[in-house]
Amino acid sequence: MKQVKKDRSFNLIRWFSLLSFFSIALITAASSVLLSRFLTQNILERDAIVSMEFVQSNLESVKAAAYFESKPKGKLKTILERFFERIATMPEVVRTNVYNREGLILWSNDARFIGHAFNPNRHLGIALTGELSISSGISGRPGKGEHIFDEEVAFFSEVYIPIWNDSHDEIVGAIEVYKAPLTLFHAIERGNRLIWISEVLGGVFLFASLFWIVRRAALLIQDQQARLVGAETMATIGEMSSVVAHGIRNPLASIRSSAEMALDENQLITFKRSASDIIGQADRLEDWIRELLTYSRPTQNKLTLAKIDEMIRAALTSLNHEIEKYEIQVALDLEATPRMYVDEPLLTHALINLMSNAIDAMPNGGFLNIQNRRIKKSSQMEITIKDTGSGIAADKMDKVLKPFFTIKPKGLGVGLSLTQRIVERHRGTMHLSSQEGKGTTVTLQIPISR
Repeated sequence: MKQVKKDRSFNLIRWFSLLSFFSIALITAASSVLLSRFLTQNILERDAIVSMEFVQSNLESVKAAAYFESKPKGKLKTILERFFERIATMPEVVRTNVYNREGLILWSNDARFIGHAFNPNRHLGIALTGELSISSGISGRPGKGEHIFDEEVAFFSEVYIPIWNDSHDEIVGAIEVYKAPLTLFHAIERGNRLIWISEVLGGVFLFASLFWIVRRAALLIQDQQARLVGAETMATIGEMSSVVAHGIRNPLASIRSSAEMALDENQLITFKRSASDIIGQADRLEDWIRELLTYSRPTQNKLTLAKIDEMIRAALTSLNHEIEKYEIQVALDLEATPRMYVDEPLLTHALINLMSNAIDAMPNGGFLNIQNRRIKKSSQMEITIKDTGSGIAADKMDKVLKPFFTIKPKGLGVGLSLTQRIVERHRGTMHLSSQEGKGTTVTLQIPISR
């Protein structure tokens, strides 16, 4: 038996979040490492060039090539070794080694190294080709045999300075200067810290910006998909409701007419009661058909100037019979409102729907509070309809605005959904809050347009 694979929808936000986070984190880390190395290398190179210029200019003035070629004695040796001593005692210099072209140490301020050769030595080999060679390291992590220091060195730089002969056409040796440049080290640390902070902040800002854009796009796509599904559903419902209405209305009218005639002619109380029930149920079916047709037909812009407070009073007047029947107490707090362009029949129908729902929720009586006010600094009209009825259970709050969902035993389930569509058609919003057993509050906010 084959197993059918479930069709998993593509979660754009989740996949974008994961992939973009790892991509940005990887790019941020890589660029931070590269920039840190570039900064460190350039600062060390700048310092090494200064040292090289100082050493080479002094050695050229005394024609020191003979020292490296045959290591002479006498005055030249004394002068040069004093110069090497001066280099070794310069601030932040830890050690100075002098090499001939074979890699043998001719002089060092640490006598243990004189006469030794540490091979292989890649950086020395570079210097003996005529190029300045720079490296750096941390004490306790020796990379070469000569990386041994009597005192603790947190960070050191190693500079190999090439030495030319008197005619400047051949390398005769090299001078190695070990330094513990704490000032330079702290500057490099600050620079690297600044690089990492700026890269991380830049990565976070980039991720947040892209996430915001993609999230907006994903929500827009979802909204458009929902609207597309809704439009297709409405088209299907419209076609179906038109056919059903056409097929039901004529026989329904005949049933009602027959019941009315029988009610007038027959004097039996029991039959009159049954005929009244037939008429009531026929009217109920007619109301359902009318509401279904209203819901399924696309709303059109037929805007006229009207006042919200007058529309509220008109909607309330149409429900006087139900209000008196259920002994509901109504409290009105209405402000005189400016005339604004609205689709008056549709908006009145929406208000009647909300008030009718509130009345249906209070079959044993209660309080209906209706208020309108103009929101300052926003040019919006707010309408609040509050009842003390049965309320809506928390697990049903996210369903009551969906078409054909109802908690009323005799409802069709399109009233609230239709009301929301009408309010959104006026570029407004509808907010529903309820607590089971304590009542429901519906708040409408509609922009004022003149």
